[in-house]
Amino acid sequence: MKDKKISIDLDIEDLLGLKEPSKNSLEYDLNFIINNGIDDYLKIQENEKRKDREFVELFKRNYNELVKYIELDGRIAVNCFTCLKGVDLSKKYGKPRSK
Repeated sequence: MKDKKISIDLDIEDLLGLKEPSKNSLEYDLNFIINNGIDDYLKIQENEKRKDREFVELFKRNYNELVKYIELDGRIAVNCFTCLKGVDLSKKYGKPRSK
């Protein structure tokens, strides 16, 4: 019962605007634009996109090495029998895919 009161209090604080907005919210973005200007906001967005592109390029470049590392690690199945034989594991284990 005590947990419900805490969550209600937190929701009231959020509704009254007493909390800082989370970083990935529209309110945060609008406040940032109002305080710092659209140019700074666009620079930050471009910087994040650039970092994403760099990550994808690094991942593509090192994909084979990552797969070898995962195979040697053994915690993730890479070349398992069900993957190679085309068994659909989305609903039940071991149910063959219909062609």
